[in-house]
Amino acid sequence: MLRIARSLPEELGDGSGVTTLMLKTDTMHLVLVLDRSGSMQKVHGDALGAVNSYIEAAKKDAALKSSCFSLITFSSESVDTIRRDLPIEEVKPVTVEEYRCSGWTPLYDAIGRGIELLDEAVGPNKHAKAALVIMTDGQENSSLEFNHDGINAMIEARKEQGWMLVFLGDGLNVAKQGAALGTTAANVASYLGGVGLRAAVGVVGQSLSSYASSKGWAGRLATANKGFTAEQRDELTRKEEKKAEGQLE
Repeated sequence: MLRIARSLPEELGDGSGVTTLMLKTDTMHLVLVLDRSGSMQKVHGDALGAVNSYIEAAKKDAALKSSCFSLITFSSESVDTIRRDLPIEEVKPVTVEEYRCSGWTPLYDAIGRGIELLDEAVGPNKHAKAALVIMTDGQENSSLEFNHDGINAMIEARKEQGWMLVFLGDGLNVAKQGAALGTTAANVASYLGGVGLRAAVGVVGQSLSSYASSKGWAGRLATANKGFTAEQRDELTRKEEKKAEGQLE
């Protein structure tokens, strides 16, 4: 049996056969909010592969292997917490049965649920790091619980707490929602289709690793809002690939 406490950076045995895993006070808690509306079906395998690739890569990353991971998937049918604040080393791959695409896009409800989950995970620990990564291919069209102004206020408040918020949208028009909701512009990017979604694993993973290993308040704020490089943005939108195909001048 495993008990999890969230204060000290060590693992203790009490002689009872029960292991207590003590998470560091500055443990990074990540919530990935992933669209599973009907339009995501065309990139279903890419989305599933991207999530599972991140999980495996994080387990091997020196800065991320002590992090905790949550996954929320959303459509108008439901907003579901598939993984809830588990130490990354315990996170199992997401299965096809757990990710089925259908319905519309309650983006605000999904983001609100993600923020609430992170609030719960971090609790009163002011040293814990919190990261929210949103991936969607559509515009908000079916939220019932949260609205634009409410999400904007929540995001602005969490930025002041040193959270890292990233918004990735399939195409510029979708991505622009992130900035409109208050996400730091440098942390908003567009990706292109399934290939871009898979590329996001490495791009976002680099940012999360830097944030998780940051030191001090100034370092945390700097990495939380560092954003994507031009090269990373090109990778997400397959710019070099399109150049090679003659689609760009």
